[in-house]
Amino acid sequence: MKQFVVCILAFFLCAAAGRADQNDSSPIKYNFGIAPFSSAPKLIKTHRPLVDHLIAELNAQVIPYTSIDHERFLQEGINGRFHIVTTPAHFAPFFADAGFTPIVKYKNALDFIFIVHKDGAISKIGDLKGKRVGLTDYLSLYYVVGLRWIDDHKDKIGGDYTIVREPSHAAAIASVAAKKIDATITGTPPYLIAEAEFRAQTKSLIFDPIELPSLITMAHSSLGAEAIEDIRRALYSFAKTDKGKAFFKSLNYGGYVKANEKDIRLARETYAPFVEELLKAKR
Repeated sequence: MKQFVVCILAFFLCAAAGRADQNDSSPIKYNFGIAPFSSAPKLIKTHRPLVDHLIAELNAQVIPYTSIDHERFLQEGINGRFHIVTTPAHFAPFFADAGFTPIVKYKNALDFIFIVHKDGAISKIGDLKGKRVGLTDYLSLYYVVGLRWIDDHKDKIGGDYTIVREPSHAAAIASVAAKKIDATITGTPPYLIAEAEFRAQTKSLIFDPIELPSLITMAHSSLGAEAIEDIRRALYSFAKTDKGKAFFKSLNYGGYVKANEKDIRLARETYAPFVEELLKAKR
C-alpha cells in the first residue's frame, strides 16, 4: 500500500510539473524522463533550470517525469513513455535497443562512496563488520556495483553484515543520519542534493576509489535527426548559462560532452549483463 501511495504521489507531482511547463503555442511536446536517483519533488526542482532552458530554446513543451524506481523507469522508457531520457549508463543499451540514440553525457565520471554517521565508528572497510548497510532499489547503478563490491571485500570486512533495502538514495542517507542504518552506498550527486539537515549529520568515505560511467542523455530516433541535433545544441547552450554552470557545480557533473555508440558498447559489455540477470531473477 505504501508503494502504491508513493507511486501515485510521484505521478501527480510530475504531472503537475508538466502542466506548469507546457507552452501551448507550440505543437511540439517532449516527455523528459529523469532517472529516479532521488525523490520526485527533489529531481523536478533540481532539473527545473534545465527544463526551462529547453522549453525556451526548443520552443516546445518539455515535461519532466521520473519513476517510482529504476525498474519502472527502464520499463516506461523502453515502452515509449519518454522522448528524452537522462539515464544511468547501465540502462543505456536497453534504451538503445528501444530506439534511443545517445546525445550527451556528463563530463565527470560518477564516484562510489559510503555515507556514514559523522559521529560513528566506521572509518575503514573492517569497521563494516556486523553493521547495517543500506542499498537502494535493486536496479540502481549503486546497488549493482555496491553488491559486487561488498561480495568482493567479504574477507576484509571479516564478519557478518546486514544488507538493508532502502527505497532511494535520499531515504538511505536520511536513515544513516537517524542511525537506523550504519552506512549506505551512493555517489556524490545523490549526496549533494540530499537534505542539508541529513548531510550535516553524516560524512562520506572512500574505501576503494571507483569511478563509474556518468549519466547519458538520449533521445528517441523517431524525433528525427534535425530535432535530435536541436536538443543537443540546447543542452550544450544550457551548460554555458549561469544557471547551467550552477546546476553542474551543484551536482559535480562538470558539464556536457558528446556521447556516442562507444559508450553504449562499453555499457553493454560491462554492467548490462548483470542487469539482465537481476531482471530474470526478479521474474
